[in-house]
Amino acid sequence: MLRVSLLGPLEVTGAGGAPVELPGGKPRLLLAVLACHANRPVSAEMLAESLWGPAPPRRAGTNLRVYVHHLRKALGGDRIGRRPEGYVLFLEPGELDAERFRALVAQARAAVGDERPGRAAEALSEALALWRGPALAGLDSAWLEAAGLAADAAGLEEQRLQALELRFEVELGLGRPGGVIAELRALTTHYPLRETFRGLLMRALIGDGRGAEALAVFESTRRVLADELGLDPSRSLRDLHLAVLRSQAQEGTADEAPRPAAVVPRQLPARAAGFAGRDESLARLDALVADAEGGAVPIATISGAGGVGKTTLAVHWAHAVAERFPDGQLYLNLHGFDPVRPPAEPAAALGVLLTALGVAPREVPVDPAERENLYRSLVAGRRVLVVLDNAHDAAQVRPLLPGGAGCMVLVTSRDLLTGLVAAGARPLVLDPLDTAEAYDLLERRLGAVRMAAEPAAVAALIARCGGLPLALSVVAARAAVVSDPSLAALADELGRPHRALDGFSGDDEATDPRSVFSWSYRILEPPAARLFRLLSAHPGPEFTAGAAAGLAGVHLEAARVALRQLRVASLLTEASPGRYGFHDLIRAYAVELAEATEPAAERAAALSRLLDHLVHTAYPAALLIDPNQTPTPIDPPAEGVAAEPVEDRRQALAWFDAERAVLLAAVERARPDFPAQAWQLACSCVVYLERTGRWSDKLAVLSVALETARRTGARAIEARTLRSLGRTLGRLHRHDEAAARLREAIELYRDLGDGAGLAHATATLGELLEHAGRPEEAMALNREACELYRAAGHVVGEARSLGGIASLLSVSGRYREAIDTGREALPLFERVGDRVGIAGVQDTIGLALHHLGAHDDAVQRFGLALEAMAGTGEQFYVALVLRHMGDAFRAAQDVPAARERYRQALAIYARLGAREAAGVRERLAALDHSPSAR
Repeated sequence: MLRVSLLGPLEVTGAGGAPVELPGGKPRLLLAVLACHANRPVSAEMLAESLWGPAPPRRAGTNLRVYVHHLRKALGGDRIGRRPEGYVLFLEPGELDAERFRALVAQARAAVGDERPGRAAEALSEALALWRGPALAGLDSAWLEAAGLAADAAGLEEQRLQALELRFEVELGLGRPGGVIAELRALTTHYPLRETFRGLLMRALIGDGRGAEALAVFESTRRVLADELGLDPSRSLRDLHLAVLRSQAQEGTADEAPRPAAVVPRQLPARAAGFAGRDESLARLDALVADAEGGAVPIATISGAGGVGKTTLAVHWAHAVAERFPDGQLYLNLHGFDPVRPPAEPAAALGVLLTALGVAPREVPVDPAERENLYRSLVAGRRVLVVLDNAHDAAQVRPLLPGGAGCMVLVTSRDLLTGLVAAGARPLVLDPLDTAEAYDLLERRLGAVRMAAEPAAVAALIARCGGLPLALSVVAARAAVVSDPSLAALADELGRPHRALDGFSGDDEATDPRSVFSWSYRILEPPAARLFRLLSAHPGPEFTAGAAAGLAGVHLEAARVALRQLRVASLLTEASPGRYGFHDLIRAYAVELAEATEPAAERAAALSRLLDHLVHTAYPAALLIDPNQTPTPIDPPAEGVAAEPVEDRRQALAWFDAERAVLLAAVERARPDFPAQAWQLACSCVVYLERTGRWSDKLAVLSVALETARRTGARAIEARTLRSLGRTLGRLHRHDEAAARLREAIELYRDLGDGAGLAHATATLGELLEHAGRPEEAMALNREACELYRAAGHVVGEARSLGGIASLLSVSGRYREAIDTGREALPLFERVGDRVGIAGVQDTIGLALHHLGAHDDAVQRFGLALEAMAGTGEQFYVALVLRHMGDAFRAAQDVPAARERYRQALAIYARLGAREAAGVRERLAALDHSPSAR
């Protein structure tokens, strides 16, 4: 018995498994071609083309006969026969490993259908064991491509991957998730764009009780697809993701399957150095944890004056009890008393919490009530600690409170939050540290020896700080870096009289923090002091050295030096490497200094420079994300302003991710006084917000762009913004509002005499109505857009509109009109050299011909579409056309040709990780069971 093996290096074995010596070179390639078409004749012309290319030599026929002779000697004289149609390799059932593999997989599928998973697992293991490496390994890749075997090899590889997927499905069904996790991890690394493996890995991790890791896999998938293909995860993967987040059993798992866990956030800021005192408060907070463990949702409020240590206490205690909240710790600064930015809106805060829990931005509901419901669903039944810092009032906090048992909430505020207390929250009101606690804090920072050497000076320092931990921390930072170690000199300097910090000192000047801040401020070098004052204009919440340099109008290195001085003086915090922020009391002090020291014109110029820095970083970054976006007219930057270095698409996305909150705040900050920069910055953010699905943020910046464009008379920007608003509202299924905005854009474009813009807006409205299920209105608008493009001389737009009309006609069953319209579009696409457009129209014509029963003509059109796309890199659309071609061959009863096109399409879809792969697999399965396939 002969054995021919394709699933790895090409090998042939004879009786007893003895290897058969095969001739090398082209005879070996010839055997591979015949084996891939086993028991089917292959014409001499096709074989010659496979061996020598489209222009074989004159002696090709003679050489082919010689090669066949050598192979007959090696295999046995009766194995290769000659028929009128060509040469054929005769193999008995079971002699070709690829056929044995397919038969075993078919047995496994039948066993799955018969609910015999054990038998299915055995058959799949046996099938996969036949693989010894990549299909046809060892043959020159250029030869494989020329011989047309590359597609065969890719098709076999796709079948192997499908068999692996089925085996994992069976293993999961048998309740053995832990045994496949390592293999699936390796496969997701090797096939990063194949979403099926990632979905299976998520399910395996969930079944193994590792829900957090499962959602990390989803987040990794989202990033890879966005970076490599600009695509989102498939609907099935997103559905699985949301099902995990909502703690629902995903489809196909048993009722007793472990409840999946959500992402485990670890958001607590770092503990403050030298924490001291607060023993009674810590004990009271500890007592509340028992309530959480008993099933209630305890809420503690920590109130007190600014600088009294509310956040420090909350974060210190939260770290101490973090292990008792194994499902995560959420932290959110609500900016309730920030002197520059307004308090966070509850809906926006919910969006932040949802993304922290693993919800992708585009999956965050737009409606605030839906956000609230989803948030409570995600934390229900889990043990999560929620720290809400710097709340403005009870109304801001209520929507952020979990509804289920097991969680605990800690809220800090200068407000007493009586509304929460009345509803059952436990209040803690912090007083300043007493003398012993203040002494302990300083000793931890300065050392016992230094403190004991000057007791009178220490007492004076503590008295001047009034027991405020913030003030004591600033004093400790100052004392740690002075050249004169004498604490008495520092106490004397601090004792000089200063005006109270407005709005924060209260009636008791002993608690005045201004003198403490001024003490550190006065020893700053002039550049650092100036930067400190100007930074008060930054909209926050954080800033980089580049932003600081733009704000001050200095070189980057000078800004870094100044920031280091401010950090050492404890006038800034470094929230993460390279990102700085203020305590809001210190920001208030900086605001006061700036208003007293810097002329209004210089403060305005500083903010303008910052906006320039953001605009001239954001706009080039947006172009890296989408080079084909409509250009935005950007004013040149002020002298000395430099953009952040962003060199590629990945860096652009990372920069927008880091700066999103800053950009949104800056757009609002620019609105009243810098309207042109407001719309320039807003327009620069739109592409990023669109690509990441942050629809609420996009609507917010577009509303600012619309208002400021109108105020500055930038009517072209106004029209463009209206059009973008229409598209965005359409995405949110607010079709009536979207249509109204688009009609406004159409009227404005008409007033401006901008024919191309008018055509764009009209086409967008047509697209909206098509998605809204109004095809006839969409058709009319597409026709109108086509006429407008034609009048404007916009050939590309005209061609695309005609292509869109042809597609709509085909979808609506008006196939002959679709063909005529497509033929009208073709020369326009050819004129502008748009090969993808040509391919799209040929595909539309082919589909129409296919539906009319002209399958041969349809195949010809699909072939022309593939020719047009050769070399364009548009692999997704190549696969689409191959799928359509397979449909036409199937309708013409040419099953082998249909199967070949489906396999080629499937190989591409699988490589891209596209969800359309599933549909092609179904077509292939249907072919295998069709009468003509037998």
